[in-house]
Amino acid sequence: MGIFNIFTKKEKRDPQGCWTKQEESFWQAFLLNETKFRHQEAKVKRSSKNEPITLEYILREILNIIPTDCDSMTVVSRGEFGQNEKTEFIEKQADVLAYKPYDAILYTNDEGETLPISGQNTVLIIHYSPADNTEKTSLNDKSHLCSDNSIIMFLRGMGPFIHETAYMRVSVMIPNFTIPDDFRTSNSKNAPFTTSFILGFDIVPPEEKLKRYNKIEKSLIEKSNQRQTLSQEEDVIKQGINPLGFPIGYGAWLVSEKRYADALLPLMKMYEYLKTEVVTKEILRGLFKEVCFNIGFCFNELEQYDRAAYYLGLIKNDDDPKYIIEYINALVNGGDPHAMNVIQYYISNIDKKNIFVDRNINEVYQFLHRRLAYLFIEYKMWDKARNLLEPLKDIPSCRDFAIHELEYIDEVAPQ
Repeated sequence: MGIFNIFTKKEKRDPQGCWTKQEESFWQAFLLNETKFRHQEAKVKRSSKNEPITLEYILREILNIIPTDCDSMTVVSRGEFGQNEKTEFIEKQADVLAYKPYDAILYTNDEGETLPISGQNTVLIIHYSPADNTEKTSLNDKSHLCSDNSIIMFLRGMGPFIHETAYMRVSVMIPNFTIPDDFRTSNSKNAPFTTSFILGFDIVPPEEKLKRYNKIEKSLIEKSNQRQTLSQEEDVIKQGINPLGFPIGYGAWLVSEKRYADALLPLMKMYEYLKTEVVTKEILRGLFKEVCFNIGFCFNELEQYDRAAYYLGLIKNDDDPKYIIEYINALVNGGDPHAMNVIQYYISNIDKKNIFVDRNINEVYQFLHRRLAYLFIEYKMWDKARNLLEPLKDIPSCRDFAIHELEYIDEVAPQ
């Protein structure tokens, strides 16, 4: 049975009017597919029967290819388990550009319902002759500078098909044969161009379900920024937005196991993905901050303080005690000349900025003063260090530190 065979347009509900477990799983699948569609790198418009996406749109708007550089096309269709394989040749350019990809995986039954073709795989092989190096006058121009190439597209429906929107994954490869045709070099220019994107086809107007989706995503953004527990629906959307969820989870676990060097590999992979995505996707801001913090924490533990300060510096303005404390530790331990000014800034502005609201403010004050005292000693500012350490002796959590540092000053400071 294909992935779409068990899905129908009619929703069956239990006697209490609630969704069944199957319906709930279908709804979560819709959330995941819709999230992938919305947050993919390519900006793709929604498609419908009245406003269908065509191959011309894909070439021009998504692949940035001049449509007239393409002409004939071969369509290879294969059903579930390799059954009902057929090949179709489309010769006219106008017909190729007007081709609607969803026609390859959808059909209309006798009742007028649009349904998926179970397990359908379709490959499009488009003749592609880009005029990169010459002014091509017609599609019959066979100049040697006009590359005779192909665009290969693999179309596959994404299940399930329950909330009246069909999603399709389109995987593209364009071979790139150049002159000279040398495959021996490690960085061959003959590497093919590859990409992948998702199309969404609304069989019925999607306004109501998209309103619900928008509400869930808005709640997710608010909760992520405030580190609140997510609902099941919000967690599904988060997974769709973050395709590298495993590396951050694995990286955080490695940090908890004190395997700091091992943790950096998955964390850096996550950072490379997030550093551009977070600029335009507010929903990723909370995740980005946690990744930067974990990377900075690892570098601090590995005594690579300059690297730690860089990643922690990206999030120091968040006013979160955890981020700021780790950032200050990186500056102080690394001997950064800005460390003293940063600490004094937070000591003088802690009330004005209304920060550290999630933590006992006295604990934060004590931390800042201990770090400042340490710096006074490092820079041989003995009088300032003594004046700061004496009051700290009266604070239980700072007493041992203050006594030890005062004894050290008595040993090394000139009398």
